[in-house]
Amino acid sequence: MKLIHCSDLHLDSKMEALPPHKAKERGSEILLSLESMVEFALNNGVTAIMIAGDMFDTQRVSPATVSFVLDIMRRAKGIDFLYLRGNHDESRFAFTGRELPENLHLFSEIWQSYDYGEAVIWGAELNAHLYDELPFDKSRCNIVMLHGQVSTETGDGLVCLPRLRNRGISYLALGHIHSYAKERLDLDGYWCYCGCLEGRGFDECGEKGFVLIETGDGGLHTRFVPFAKRRLHNVEVDISGLEAVSEIREAMRIASAHIDRGDLVKFTLTGNFSTDTQKDTVFLRRAFEDEFYHVKIKDESRLAISREDYIHDISLKGAFIRGVMDSEMDGEEKERIILCGLRALAGEEADV
Repeated sequence: MKLIHCSDLHLDSKMEALPPHKAKERGSEILLSLESMVEFALNNGVTAIMIAGDMFDTQRVSPATVSFVLDIMRRAKGIDFLYLRGNHDESRFAFTGRELPENLHLFSEIWQSYDYGEAVIWGAELNAHLYDELPFDKSRCNIVMLHGQVSTETGDGLVCLPRLRNRGISYLALGHIHSYAKERLDLDGYWCYCGCLEGRGFDECGEKGFVLIETGDGGLHTRFVPFAKRRLHNVEVDISGLEAVSEIREAMRIASAHIDRGDLVKFTLTGNFSTDTQKDTVFLRRAFEDEFYHVKIKDESRLAISREDYIHDISLKGAFIRGVMDSEMDGEEKERIILCGLRALAGEEADV
């Protein structure tokens, strides 16, 4: 038997880090990724798709999105959808007044199970009494769905691993963390975060997709299936020793040469720069706008300057820098004031 473990689709997420038109486009792409995953399941003999929470982002889900999701499920008649609400989900509102597909199965705050012969799939929404009665039959292949942060303690939003060990769990299908991770639960089982299906922001970089599970006489086997239409990348570029803006651009181009043009890229500038460095982040962002789907630049580089460098400089520039360096401002504020001042002295726009 084959199963899919997915989670954290966050449908109808605002994705405020993107321009409005691209946020809307990415929202549509995430919906289409869900549809493509279901098509994969149909083409590969998958019995059930486990959605381990946060299918929706908030209770503000558009009727069109809910209708699209339910229609996908209705059309996939040969597949069961086992849906566990997460901490972001407000599906009780999204589904209000709607006729749900017969192949959509939900969970509540008490343990519920769905038997597939080779395996039993259990699930429950996190609550204070979750661990009091664990009903798993150790003679069966138990797959358990939960949504929360793995922990060694109990608490709000926490999945307490010690209280689930040696209870006959073959696979603990988790949601909440947006990156893939799999580790031993005990000698007989694993816990696994499948991650999200598509990254939505630069805190969700790397491969995204779902986990394909196969059960049978040989036990339980899993593999992560990369499935996202686009990947997000955080590319660090050390600009130390570079002065011309063309040099910085070339360093960025080399650092991002391996990235697909359809992906989203955040360049993080690091290292030290001098007062002569031509660091124009607006120009640099525009230089890469046509290279990738979306580009962002974060400047974490620092101005390399000291008072001693200008101690004998009798120019207005020298006096200005000494004055700022002698002030009680913190380092970042001094850097900002110096850069603004130097631009103003050069007759350029003073904002940085």
